[in-house]
This record gives sequence, C-alpha cells and structure tokens, in this order.
Amino acid sequence: MLLTSRERRLCQILRDLPEQFGCRYQDDARRALQQALFKSLTAQDDDYLRTLFAGRVPQSSQDWDLREAQGMSEGAEYTEAARGKACGHIFKNGEAVYRCRNCEVDETCVLCSRCFNSSDHAGHIVSVSISPGNSGCCDCGDVEAWRVPVYCGIHSQEMSQPTAKSAEGQDLPDELLESIKMTIGRTLDYICDVISCSPEQLRLQKSEDTIRHDEQLSHLASKWYEETEDPTPEFALILWNDEKHTIDEVTTQVSRACKQTQAFGSARANETNDIGRSVLIHSKNVPHLLKIAKIIEEIKITVTIRSSRDTFREQMCGTMVEWLQDIAGCSVGQQHDIIRQTICEELLMSWRTGSAAANSTVGKNGLDDHEIDESSQLNRLIRAQTIRHDMMAGRPRQLGNDSDSDVDSNDNGDDEADGQINDDDMEISQGLAEAATAGPDRNLEMRISGDPDDDTEASEATYAGYPPPPPPPQRSVLQPLPSHSNISTAYTSNVNIEIPKTPLTFKKMHSRPPDYWLEQPEGYASRDSVPLHEDLRRRIRLDWLILFDLRLWKKARTDLRELYISTVVTVPQFKRILGLRFAGLYTVLSQLYLIADREPDHSIIHLSTQMLTTPSITEEIVERGNFLTILIAILYTFLTNRQVGHPWEVSINDTLAFDPGSVTNRRMAQTFQHLKHVFDCEYVHKKLRKEERYVLQFLDLIRLPQGICPNTRAVGDHIEYETDTWIGASLLIRDVNKLCRVFAESFNCHTYEDATDLSRVIRTVGKASVINATGAERIRFDQAEIKNEVRFKTLQPFEFDQHKLQHSVVDFTVEKESISFYHPLHYTLSWLIFRGRSLSSTDLSKLLFFTPQDLREPQSHRILLPNLDPESYLMALFDLPLRICAWVAQMKAGMWVRNGLSLRHQMGTYRGVAHRDLAHNRDIFLLQTAMVMCNPSRVLASIIDRFGMDDWMRGSYVTRQGYEAGQQLDVAEDFIHLMIILLSDRTSLLPQDDDSRSPQALVIRRDIIHILCFKPLSFSELCSRLSDKVQDSEEFQDILDEMTTFRAPEGLSDTGTFELKPQHLADIDPYIAHFSKNQRDEAENAYRTWMAKKTGKSAAEIVLEPKLQPLRTGLFKDLSAFTRTEIFCQIVYYSLLFPLAAQEYPDIPDTRVEAFLLVVLHLMLAAVVEDETTEVDNIALGSFVAQALSKAPPIFPLLAKLLESDKFKACHPKIRVIARRLQERRPRLYASTASQLQSPSSAVQRMLLDRLGSESPMTPLADGQEAKLKQAQELREAKKRQALDRQAKIMASFQQQQQNFERANQDSIEWGDIDVDDLESLSSCAKKMWTYPTGNCIVCQEEVNDSRLYGTFALMSNSNIFRQTDLRDPDFAEEALSTPTSLDRSGEHLRPFGLAGKNRTEVRKMASTGQEIFSTHQGLGKGFPPSQSTKGHVSTGCGHIMHYQCFEGFCISAQRRQHNQIARNHPERLVQKEFVCPLCKALGNTFLPIIWRGKEEIYPGVLQVEVPFNEWLHSSIGHAVTRFQKQAVGEDGVRFKELFMSYTSRNIITPLAMRLMQVPSRNPSMMPGQYPADENNSVLSPTSESKLKQELMAVYQRIRETIKLNQLTTRVYPSKPTSSADDLIYTDTLPRTLGFSITATEIAQRGVQSEPGMTLLDKIPALSLTHLRIISETASSYIAVGGMRNSGINRAAPEFSETNVNQLLQLFAGHPQIVGIGLEAWKMHSKLMLPSALSQDPFVFLTECSVCLVPAFNLDIHHIARVCFLLELVKVIACLLTSRQVTSASLEEVKSTADIETLLAFKGFILQIQRRWDPKTYHNFPLDESSVEIAYRLIHKYALPFLRKLVILLHVRYGVDFLDTGFTEVDEPELDRLTMALRMPTLKDLFSSVADSSSIISSMVTGWIEHYRWSQAQDALKQGAVDGLRLNHPAIFELIGLPKTYDTLTAETIKRRCPTTGKELSDPALCLFCGAIFCSQANCCLKGGKGGCNQHMKR
Repeated sequence: MLLTSRERRLCQILRDLPEQFGCRYQDDARRALQQALFKSLTAQDDDYLRTLFAGRVPQSSQDWDLREAQGMSEGAEYTEAARGKACGHIFKNGEAVYRCRNCEVDETCVLCSRCFNSSDHAGHIVSVSISPGNSGCCDCGDVEAWRVPVYCGIHSQEMSQPTAKSAEGQDLPDELLESIKMTIGRTLDYICDVISCSPEQLRLQKSEDTIRHDEQLSHLASKWYEETEDPTPEFALILWNDEKHTIDEVTTQVSRACKQTQAFGSARANETNDIGRSVLIHSKNVPHLLKIAKIIEEIKITVTIRSSRDTFREQMCGTMVEWLQDIAGCSVGQQHDIIRQTICEELLMSWRTGSAAANSTVGKNGLDDHEIDESSQLNRLIRAQTIRHDMMAGRPRQLGNDSDSDVDSNDNGDDEADGQINDDDMEISQGLAEAATAGPDRNLEMRISGDPDDDTEASEATYAGYPPPPPPPQRSVLQPLPSHSNISTAYTSNVNIEIPKTPLTFKKMHSRPPDYWLEQPEGYASRDSVPLHEDLRRRIRLDWLILFDLRLWKKARTDLRELYISTVVTVPQFKRILGLRFAGLYTVLSQLYLIADREPDHSIIHLSTQMLTTPSITEEIVERGNFLTILIAILYTFLTNRQVGHPWEVSINDTLAFDPGSVTNRRMAQTFQHLKHVFDCEYVHKKLRKEERYVLQFLDLIRLPQGICPNTRAVGDHIEYETDTWIGASLLIRDVNKLCRVFAESFNCHTYEDATDLSRVIRTVGKASVINATGAERIRFDQAEIKNEVRFKTLQPFEFDQHKLQHSVVDFTVEKESISFYHPLHYTLSWLIFRGRSLSSTDLSKLLFFTPQDLREPQSHRILLPNLDPESYLMALFDLPLRICAWVAQMKAGMWVRNGLSLRHQMGTYRGVAHRDLAHNRDIFLLQTAMVMCNPSRVLASIIDRFGMDDWMRGSYVTRQGYEAGQQLDVAEDFIHLMIILLSDRTSLLPQDDDSRSPQALVIRRDIIHILCFKPLSFSELCSRLSDKVQDSEEFQDILDEMTTFRAPEGLSDTGTFELKPQHLADIDPYIAHFSKNQRDEAENAYRTWMAKKTGKSAAEIVLEPKLQPLRTGLFKDLSAFTRTEIFCQIVYYSLLFPLAAQEYPDIPDTRVEAFLLVVLHLMLAAVVEDETTEVDNIALGSFVAQALSKAPPIFPLLAKLLESDKFKACHPKIRVIARRLQERRPRLYASTASQLQSPSSAVQRMLLDRLGSESPMTPLADGQEAKLKQAQELREAKKRQALDRQAKIMASFQQQQQNFERANQDSIEWGDIDVDDLESLSSCAKKMWTYPTGNCIVCQEEVNDSRLYGTFALMSNSNIFRQTDLRDPDFAEEALSTPTSLDRSGEHLRPFGLAGKNRTEVRKMASTGQEIFSTHQGLGKGFPPSQSTKGHVSTGCGHIMHYQCFEGFCISAQRRQHNQIARNHPERLVQKEFVCPLCKALGNTFLPIIWRGKEEIYPGVLQVEVPFNEWLHSSIGHAVTRFQKQAVGEDGVRFKELFMSYTSRNIITPLAMRLMQVPSRNPSMMPGQYPADENNSVLSPTSESKLKQELMAVYQRIRETIKLNQLTTRVYPSKPTSSADDLIYTDTLPRTLGFSITATEIAQRGVQSEPGMTLLDKIPALSLTHLRIISETASSYIAVGGMRNSGINRAAPEFSETNVNQLLQLFAGHPQIVGIGLEAWKMHSKLMLPSALSQDPFVFLTECSVCLVPAFNLDIHHIARVCFLLELVKVIACLLTSRQVTSASLEEVKSTADIETLLAFKGFILQIQRRWDPKTYHNFPLDESSVEIAYRLIHKYALPFLRKLVILLHVRYGVDFLDTGFTEVDEPELDRLTMALRMPTLKDLFSSVADSSSIISSMVTGWIEHYRWSQAQDALKQGAVDGLRLNHPAIFELIGLPKTYDTLTAETIKRRCPTTGKELSDPALCLFCGAIFCSQANCCLKGGKGGCNQHMKR
C-alpha cells in the first residue's frame, strides 16, 4: 500500500520527534506532537485549523486543547450537540453515581449528577454511591438501560428540535474528511507499532545482551518510516507502579539506588503513583543502569531498561491516546459526530504493521504472577501441600518444629494416611528443587499425583477389596500433551489465541470433558462469510489495543478505556461490535487479569460490564460467541488449576486448587459478577430453561466448593494453628451462593411450559445433590466433608408410637465427624423448590424420588453409589442441612471452643445478615421441605438423633458423652427452637397465588418489625441489619414509610431515626431463626409492655401466641402434619417432664430450666393453634389436641403439675392459655380429662375446669368486645386531653391575673418615705457570695482544701473564630445588616443564617411527561475568607480539679508512657506542655491554680459610680497623668509592689498571701486590717506555707513556658541584665486571653434563647463562667506574684508599668492633659510599635485595661467601659468612611425606629468623624437619608455584641449580678435593655457628646484619629487605611452552607484541584469555615510531617 504525501509527512514527523528532542519527553515535545497531529487532521490547511479551533489556534508554547477551544471543558456530553444522543459521561474516582430503582433495568444502570438533576425522579427510590473510577459511565439516553423512559433536559430530543439531518448542516470537503481518516488511522497504527514491541513480562531477567537485543527489535519498519539504526543508543531506567508498595518505600529505595536526594525520590515516586511509571535516569552505560535496577528491585518493585528512543515513543503513544480522547467529542464545523464516527470505524480496521512487532504475541515470555508474592512462593507451596491432607480433610494438625510432633501424629492418626502425606512431600520437594535450580524465568509444569482418572480407578479398586496398585514412576516434568488429541478440531476457539500459562502451576493429566461442555451454539460454530469486524478469527486494531492493555501504564490504560467509552460504547452499532470482539478475547483477558495484572483496578476487563449489562449484546455474544459456556469454563478451570482454559480443557475430575491459591484469588469476584450479569439477561433465562447443557455446566461449577473446609471437633487440646483457608472459601462461596439465587430466578413459573422447565431442572439439580450427599463422589472430592459412604442406622421404636415402627436414619455424629458450612448444590435446589412451591408435594416427590438406576444414568464422572430406597436418598440429601443446625446448636453451647475463633467467624458469616438468606435460610427451607416430602415421623426421628436427644426423648435425662449438663440443656433448647422455626417460619412458604402481596414484601415487613422492635434506628443502622436483596427492593421504601414514624434529627450531633409504629408489635415473632436468646427475651418483653399498656393488664400476664399464616394450597399445605405424629407428642411430653426432674441436675439453675420450659410451651402452643380439628371430626391420631388430652401420653397432667409448682410461676400464664386453647378445640374431652386429674390441688383443678380467667391478648375478640376495648381506650385518651386543656387554661388565667395586678397597682402602692436612692441601697443589700470550685481530686480522691495547692486545667491556644466584616463585600455587609436586633432570642427560625442559607438555585429538568419543570438545587455555600479572620488566644477547660502534686505525678507518668510506647501516635504533645485530663481525656496545656477567696456578687456594684463621667474626665485623668510622669523616675517597682501586696491580701487565701508577702503566719497582727477573718482557713506550719509558695511559683512558671512554647506571646520585651530567668513575663498574654475567651463565649451565645427579663448570662453554662473567672483572677495573680518577686526587682513589674503607659496613651490620646505628652510618648514608644486605639479590638483592649490600667491608676471601670464603647462606635464609622460601599442598592430598605433627633445627632456624629478623618474629602461621602439610615442600622448591629461582652466581663471579673427585669421590657431590643442594665448612655447621648467640639470626649475622638493617621504614616507599622481597621462580625456564627445531598459535595470536589500540585484531589477534605477543598492525607500536601488539614489550619 502506497502512502500519500500527507501520511508520509506525518510518519516522518513521528519518526523524527525522538531525535528532535533528544529522547527527553517534556512539555515542548508533547505540544509539538499535538501540533503535528492537529495540522495533519486539518490537511495542513490553516483555514481548516482556525475553523476547528473556533478562531483560537494555540501558540506553539500553549497546550492544544480542542475541547476547551470549542467550549467543552465540562465535557462534550453536556453540550447542545449531545442532545438526542447517549450521555456516556465517564465517572471519575469519587464522583457521585445515581440509581433510580423505579426506572432501571438492573443495578448497573446509573446516571451522572447532571443528568439526574435534569430528569424527574420525584417519589422514586433513589440511591447515591461513590464511583471507584473504573470504567463506569452514565446510561442516560440508552434505551436498553431503563424500564421507564428517562427524560433528560440535556440529552432528550425536544419536540421542536429539527431532524438530525438538517441539524448537521453542510457536508465537509472530501480533502478534510480524507485527512481526518488518514490521521486517526495512522495514529492508531503507530500506537500498535510501538506497543507491540514493548515487553509484556516486565520482570524478565535483565542483561546487557537482552536489553540491546530488545532495542534492535524495536525499530520501526523501513516500509513506512524509513528509520536508520543508532550505533550508540541511549537507554532509560523506568520505574513501574504496582499496588503493593508505599510511596515512602519507593522514595527511599530510589534515592538510595540513584544516589539522589529524597526530593528526587519523592518526585519520581509520586509521578509513578500518578502516571503509572516514571523515567528515573538516562544513560548509555547499561551496566550502570543494571546496577541501579538491582538495588531498586531489592524491595520487589518492577523496573525495566529500554532504549530512550522507545521510551520516548511510548510516551508519544500516551499523548496520542489523550489526543484521540480530546477530539472524540468535538465537532468539525456543523458535523458533531464525524470525528467520533471516524475513530470507531478506524478501530475496526486491520492493523497495518509498521514495526517488527517482536512482542505482539500475548504471553510470549510467560507471565509474572502478581497474585502470589515471589519471595515466599516455594515456602507457600510446601506449606500448602503438607497441610492439605490435614486441614482440608478436616483433621486438625498440631504443628511443631521437632520430630516428636510427627511421631505423635502418627500414633494418634492413620498410619496409611500419614504415609501418603510423606510421599507427597517427597514428590513436591523434588519438583520444587528443580524449580529452584531452573531459575525464576523458567515455567515448570509440575505434578503432584497421578492422573485423576487413574486415582479414581485405584480408589475404586481399593474400596472393592483389591490391593492398591504400585505407585507410578516418579516424574516431575511432563511433556506437553498432544493438542487435545481426543477432541475434534471442530471444538476449537474462533479467536485463535493461545492462553498464557500460569507460572509454577501443577500440570495435571487432561481428560476429555463431557459432551455438554463441547456443544456450541449454531452461530458460534458457523463458518459463514462475515465482515472483517465481525469475524472473530481475524484481528483488528481494536483487538490489538485490548490485548496490549497489560503493557501500558496506569494513565494510558485509563485514557484508552475512557476513549472506548466515549466512542465505541456510546454509539449503539459500534457497542455491539465491541461486545462481540470483547467476548472473543475474554478468555485471554481473564488470564492476564487474574494472574499477571500489576494494577487490577485499571484493567480493561472492567469494560465488560458495559456490554454484559446490555441485553441485546448479551444475547449476541452468547449465541455467536458461546460466551456463557466460555465464562463458566473460565471459572471452572481457574478454580481447579489456577489456569484459565477453554471449555474443551475442562477436566471433570479436578477439584478446587487450594494449594496454588485459586480459592484465595480476590480478583475472581469480577468474573463471578460478569457471570451474574449474563444470568440476569432474559435471553439467557430462556437458554437455561431450554438447553440443559448450561444447567449441567453450572452444576459442575458449583459442585467444586460443595462441602469444602470441613471441621472436626477438637477434644482435649486447642488447635494450635488455625488456617485462614476458610476466608478465601467464604468469599468464594459468597459469590457462588449469589449465582445460585440468580440461576434459580431464571425458572420463575408463569406458564405451564415454565413449570415443565422448572420440573426438569429440579430433577437435574436434585439428582446431583443426592449423589453428592450419599458420598458417591467422595473419592474425587477427598478434601470435602464427606469421607465415607452414607450409612443408615435403625432407632428403637418410640414409646408413644402405637405401630412400634423402627425408623432408619442417617448414621452420623456431629461432634465426632467432619462437617462443613458450604453446600451450594443444596442452596440451588432450595431456590428452585422455592420457585416451585406452588406445586403439590406429590408432584415434587415424583421429581425428587430416585432409584439407584436413575442415579446411575450416564454420568460425566464415576461415582460410588449405595443402593437405597428413594426416601432414604432424600433423607441423606436433607441430612446435610440438619447437621449444620445441630452443629450451630453445639457451637452456641460452647462445645467447639477448642477449634478456635475462626470457626465462630464462619458461623457468624453463615448466620449473618449478608449471607443469612443465601445459606442459613436455605437450610431451614430444605428441612421444611423434608417435612412434607418424607415421612414426618422419620424426619423427627432424624432430628432427634442428629441433636443427640434420643435418650432425653425416652425419659433418660443423662448427660451425653462429650457434653456438660448446661451444654446438653442448651442443645435441647435449640432442638425445640428448630421445630418452632420449622412450624412457624412461613414467609417463604406461601404459594405465589395465595397472597396478594409478594413474598419479598412479606420478608421486608418481617425484617423491619424484628429490627425496630427493640429501639428506633437511623437509616444507616437499619440498612446494616437488612440484606442487600431487601434494600434493593422497590417496595422497601414504601413499606418502611408505612410501618415506621420518622423522627427528624435535633442538633448537629443527632441523627434521624425510624420508630416502629406500635400496632406492628403485634406481629413480633420472638422465636424467629436469627434471634439470640437475649433478643428473644427483649422482643417478647416489648410485646408484653405494649399489650399491657393497650389492655390495662399486667405485663406478666400477657402471653404472646404464635400467629401462623395459613397454608391452604401448594407444597407446604401439610407442613404441620409432623405435630400430629406420636413422636412429636413424645417430644413434647418428655420435654415437659424434664423441668420436674431437673432437681437431679443441681448445676443447672432454675432460671435456665424455666427458660427451656417456656420454649417447650411455645412449641406446644403453636401445635395447638395449628390443630384445626374439632370433636365433630372424630379424629384422634391425627390431632395433637386429642393426643394431648388422652391418657396414653399424659401431657395434660404434666401441665397441671407445672401449674401447681411455684418454681415455674413465670410459665403459668402460658400454661393457662394452652389449657384454654385445648378447651376451645375439644371442650368435652377437655372437661373429661380435667375432671379425672388426681394430683393437682382443688384450686388448680377448679381453675382448669373453669374458663381459665381473662382473655389472652392474642385471643380473637368478638365484634362487640373489640368495639368496647377500642371505646375504652379512646375514652382514656379523651380524658387525658381534657386534663391537659384544663391545666393550660388555669396557667393562662394565673398569668393574666398577675399581669392585671401589676398594671393596676403599679402606681398606687405607697412606699412610705423611701426615695429612689434608698431603693437602690436596699437592692444593693441583696448580696451573695460566689465560691471557687472545690471537691475531690480526680486522682487521689482526697478532698481539696487550702493545705495543698490544687487547681483545674485549661487549653490555651490560638483560634480563628474571630471574624471581621469585609464591608467591601456586599454579601457580608448584608449579612451584618440582617443580624437580629436581639441576639438573646432564639434564632432557630433563621437558621441557616445569612450566607449559609443562600446556597439554593433553580435548575431546569424534564418531567416524565416530557414537560419542562424547575426544582431547587442546594449547593455549597460561600465560605468566610480566612483573610477576614483574626487569631486570638482562647482558653477552654473541662472543669475537673486536681492537686498540683498529683498533677506532677500524672505528667511524669505521661512522659514515661510516651517513652515506652514510641510507636504509638499519642494525643498529647509533651514538648508543648500538653496533657490529657485523666478523667474526661480533654486536651490541656495549662494548670490553673485556685488560690482565691470567694467573690461577692452584687448589683449594681461597679456600675454605681461616685463621680459623674464628665467630672471624672476632668479630674481623675490628671491624677493618672501625674502618676505616669512619676514612673519615669524609676519608682514604679516600689509603688506597684504596694499595689500587688494590696491585691494579694484582699483576694488570695490567707496562708498563701502571708507567705507571698513574707509575713509569718504566727503573727497575723503585723498587718492589721489587711486580713479579714476566714473561718475556713486552717493555720499551717511554715513548711506547708513555703511548699505552697514553691508550688505556686512552679505553676506560674509552667504557664509562662506554655505561653512561650505555644507562641501565645503578644509582643517582645527586651531582657534586662538585672532580671532572673525565673521571672514571670508575658504579663499581657493572660488579659488578652480573657478578652478573647469572653468574645468566643459571646459568639457561641448568639441566637440562644434567654429567659424573659434575663441577660445572655442566663444560658451560658456555669462551667464556662467559672472558667472565665479563674482566667480573670489568674491574670491578676500572675502579675501580682511576678511583680513581688525579689523585692520588686523583676521583669513583671516593668512590663506591667509599660502596659499601663501604653494603655493610657492609647485610650486618652486626645485628652487635654495628655496632648502635651501624647506625640512625644508615641514617638518614644515607636520602637515598641505602639498601635493606635482604633486599630485595636475595643473590647479586648477594655479587658486588658481592666487588668492593668484600671487598678494601676485606680480608675473607674464603668467610665473606662463607656470610653471603649464610644471607641467601638467611632471605629464603625471610620470603617464605613474607608469602605464607602455599604450603601449598595441591593441592601434591604427597612426603616429603623429611631426618631428624627437621634438621626440628626447621628448625622452630626458622622460629620465630625469624617471632618477629622480627612478634611479634604468629607463632603464627598453621601449623607442622604438612605445612607444615614443604613449606617445607623449598621452601628446598632456592632454596638450590641460589645455590650453583650461587657455584661460577661463585669459579671466574671467584678461580680455584677444583673437583676431579673421580668416581662416589663421583654419586647424591647436587646441593645436598649443592656444599655439600661449597664447604666450606659444611649446612642443619641454618645453621638451628641462627640458633636460638641469643645468637649473632652470630642478631643479624645480627635486624638484617636490623629494617632491612627500618625501610626499609618510610620514605615515601621505599615498600616493601611482599610487593612488597619477591622470590625468584628456581629452576625450569628454559622459554618458554610452545605448541600442537601452528599453527591453535590462530591461533584464540587471533582471541579477543584489540589492547591499544591494543581492535579485532582486525593482524599478531599472540606473546611467548614472558608469552604476550601484540599487533599487531606495525600503526600502532595504533606509538609513537615503535617497533612493538608494541618497546613490549611495554619492559614
């Protein structure tokens, strides 16, 4: 074939690119390749290129992204061009996937988020899951995926839409079309050319010769590319990804091998993890590369060495796949599908080979077994072989290291068997020795034993009595067999591809499979001429790309798979062809996936789901590709040989390959899932019903795990080694059991023809099950549970049996023989009988009764069948589920504990929720079938024998050998319980035409009742207790809504719960199969409690009677026949007799006997209820009631004796109910029997003869009685409602009378001569003392007192909870303006408040009718930006108290614990002084000593000032200035020492205060008047006082270190030479911590309802207030104690003095008495960066002043608070002036309630500040009415939080106890109420004070502004006008608004990118504060050992 000029030019470009870029594939090389491909695509025409890119052709330095250029960045599937087509959106990892169970065909039909939101699924059952990201795509637009049409607003064709032909527009030029076809075809050929030379086996032995030979074979052919050889090629070392190594391991190894830094290793490791491989190094020195590769391979990671040229070309192929994926969904002009169509067509063309294709053959160099670790391959094989005959045969093996253990095992076991094991060991050792010497690259075919056919013949001969034949000659390596010489050439694959062999597998002799494996569908065997793309014998490009999947790296595999989905899969006609091609290659792909795939999650085989779930494709591949047989053959051959094979390679005598590891291969689940998809197809249902070969093939498959992993009871010693084989077996059985159910669903009976098909398959499966159950296959399945031929024994006649029959039962002892949980053959038969439950027992008997001749019909394998009668065959069949029931009973009784925990896990799995319906329920169903299929007496006899109850049922209550007395009783109880289950569990027994409700609906109702009867559960908890089948049912949600009441969650930590409606408690069955004994009691108590409440009776008298659903027709209509047998009467009799004889067993408590008796009575009651015979029927032997009342089995007298005994008083109500039911059934016989009783007392006899008291709750009431009961209940409820109404009316009347009295007498009450001042003085007399916490130390539990220092814990840390309003952002400004006027009123009706609630938008979707509708979509809200939050020191504490000595000991133990447990991630960081509370485990880092006396709480307290505010400004500030000037002299230490001593004497407890001031405790009179008497303080010795002081200093020094280590310091103080290292510094940190802690408390209380008349203090927890008080006093004590050290020579006093000076200069900057020194002071303190007051948080500044400035200068705190309040108001206006954007027209126009005078004063206030702020521009600020109104509303919002915080500060620091104002001011805004309570001036007064320019306060405002402007101008401060002023956000604190559904959040996550790398997020985390989404645990965001969350928190 000749090349065109354009194609030749493209070939040359592709050939020369490696040389052009020096074989270094970087971004420039990638862009050059993209440019060349696009130019070739557009025929080298610039006009075409511009048209293609919509006029935006990228530059050479830009990425060539066609989707982005055409506006398809979100995907072509969402554009207008996609309308009328399938969506095909490819799900990414972590993306939300929707399922609508009302619309879907099966569970694989899903929708993407966009399509789901654009379609109407209102009222449907919808589930959301997270995609794993492996080949899933949206099925919107696929008509075969939906039962109900899904109308999507994006993809559905609108009625007005023009036809497709007119929409496509004009045709494209032929030149352009030819260029598109040529470019895409050449690109695909180039990919095949390059990849066909790449090695498939990446772990081949490397040498320089092999590497250079590979380079020579990889040249491109001269026919197309004309490539010349390079004499000195360069090579590249490539690191490949796998799923076994961590990034850290690879980083370390690569860095060491390449001798590079950790950064280099980390970059390569991350690239390998992301891309799938990474080029480590280029070099021409091959030995050097080999040396590096050897070092890296030490950790068993894969590296390859190839030429740099070939590596470059492989990277080009990756870019080509990306390019094809990019252009696939794009348009060319108006042709939207031309590129996609062309790609599909070119994929179906032949590959024009342009290289040597040296490695094109799949498996040419063998496979690398990634499923089994190479390092332990030989050891595992040896270990598996040596334990095989022990563990798999059910014999526990005692492992040991010496020869004695072998001797012991030979003594205790079978010598012949042990000899066989030794022979096997010798044989396997010899074979493995050859494998070890052959090298790792040689694949050996190894043999364990002879031909299975030969083994079978030898075993049969031995069994018949002949001596065993001599062993065959030893052979370890076999010659390859002839190519299936016994099989016709017609039975060969149409694909003609040899399946690669699994390395190190055991080659077995192959025998010809049965004919049903070799039969082929007509379409598969046809040799008719078909097109190339449908001829499976010929290869096309698509085939080669699929086969080359394993050679590619992760990203290339993913991109190629997505290319298929976006092209071939989304076009129906091409999807059919892809399915056909995939079916032809599936066998080879399965082998590669199961064995050699290093990245199984990215395998191309996952694409099979797209085809197998399309019914039309499944039909074609089954018919034309023989896919169903191929799929079953794959599973069969791999399970038996760990080697995938064709159907003709099936060896019918093989068994499960436990040794090589087939059973433990977790990847097989994918193949089982594919088979399930095929079984779900309706066409396959027809095939299974009509073609028996598929049934036989399936039976061969499920026969393999039948009876595997048997167990034999360990007696004496515990099993020392518990094999984990059962784990793999359990996973295998789980998949097999699901297949059994799906297989049986193909045989639903709808017509007579269906019944015929079902009957045929029941007989087929029944035959296979009987053959297996009789032990006929024991020779083949030697590892299964059945070791011998089934044996029968004859039991002695039972006493009550009038015919004295001797029943023959299976001879089996559960506790002595091997037994298994796994019986898929029986489960399949059970499901089939369930489908045929409408048949009669006679019809089913005809199907399941077999003669020996029937069973010996031509078999596919040889069997050893015993000769039995048909019923005995069935008894052997049903004995296996019976064994398991008895086995479970023994395990529950504790008889198998020596077998280890693994056996309990197996039992838990068998009876667990996930497997219950597939296993345990199937066994119960089979036993119920046995009751109607066989003689019920014989079945009962078999149950008695299997449970070991034969002696008990004959009256000999002996303890069986191997049992204990309690265990015997437990087994007996489970024996009775099993019969209850068989009789009463009828949910699965009802015929399909017997009830209008489906059996599934009955199961759902039963499960919901028995799950929710205990307590309400959340939906997740409920689903965890339901099977998947129930959850997937369409009826589940409707039934759940009908039966339950949903309670919505309350609060953030709550979850919604479903509560069962009370009326459904009547349907409880406590004896349901899966209930434990405790659950049984709880369920019955719940029923009794409900019935007692309903009927008014005592709960003890309530009896729960079984409600048995009637079985009128069908298979199980005579299920209760076993209760009418004599053996059943004997069981009941001797079970009732045991409690009377229980005194012979003193070890058994009476409560256990009573519990057993209750179970027996329930069984008897169920039998009585089920007996519908009457005396008119004149039936004696066929009636349990008649037999119970007869003389022969004296059952009724036993009831009388039990009724007479007080030991069983709890059983009396149930006995009376039984007696009543007996009386109702046969009154005359009952009266006769009761009158003849001799033993009971007259009272008991009279009671039995009477009507037995009141009705049982379960007794059906007459219509009149039921009406009376209902009427009485309604009357009680009405009386309750009337009482509540009366109570409400009385309380309302009292409240109204109280209000009327207050209004009438408000002014009339005479208070005598007492004036207002007297009233205030009276109110001030109401004092109360608040004491600090006391109690017991949580460690030593001693009571704390003043003799030992004690305290509490705190965690001081930085918090970002303090938000500032960005007035430039209208959203946050509007949120501030919408803040409620009263924050002490409930804000629940406003939640989510502000921006958190503005995350809803309207979306368009299509209704089911095709009409357009709109719905609300709730997305992710806008977060608060981190830049608008400030950090503050916050202290929190748990409140627990501890002695300091105990605390020191606790800290030492924590250090010791961390030293000893170095591998543990401890919760505390000792380096930062952290610890955890010993009691509540709360984190802390500070110990706060409690050393103060009680505090007086009073009102008004400090609010009542002596000097008015204006006078105070004139007089008091002058004294403060004088003191300030004196401090310059240096006398501050002496003066502050007096201040500190005064504080100490007034506040700290006396003993400690005296020691701190160095005053002896024995002479307290030295400082008269300073120590008020304290009766609670004890007199301490000087030693105790000194210790207290030392401990206190140690505590405060620890606080100092905590502040330093946690970076809580606020500014740096210079160290003085005279200071000591023990000085207490950072004195300003604790006051600021107090301020920020109060602020955090106030923020938390916003929107919390307070009681009327109370402040926000009412709802603040007492623990929080106590902690704030402790912090407040600690701040003062810390300064005082530190300032008194060394006679005032320390660093604390200067720090305190400097803080006072700063605060004085900041707060009174414009005061006339400070104006002269202000500027100089600012300049003097400029080095300390003294900020202005406006740049501070006014409240935190006030808190600091309360600790420092106020006591230092003896200022009035109330006046200081007023000044700071004004400072807050000025700051608000200053921020408004700087932002000038808050007057947005979008803000809500609401008029305030302020009067005109207030607004005028406020306007003047603004003018004064504006004039002082910037005199040149103040006229420019708008002062219109709207702007002033908004500003006034805004200043209200910011003033309120300040006053709320002030309330908390005055309460915790000064003890102000705010009074309850009652209801008088309840409707006033909180700002007005707090202004009155705090005695603050109104806003109007404050505005007016500033407007007066001559006032001092106006001068101070001027000083604040000038100070700010001066500090702004300083280079050192660099404060901008906007950045320096920030307002605390006043709104209710909310986290970010979250979406309503989780999937919206995942969709948002898909859009975000990693902030570090810009790639897709890994393990995304959402910040609930700012809304940022980032990687949480990925290495990309790991810095300094901290992950993404910690990194983000720092911001």
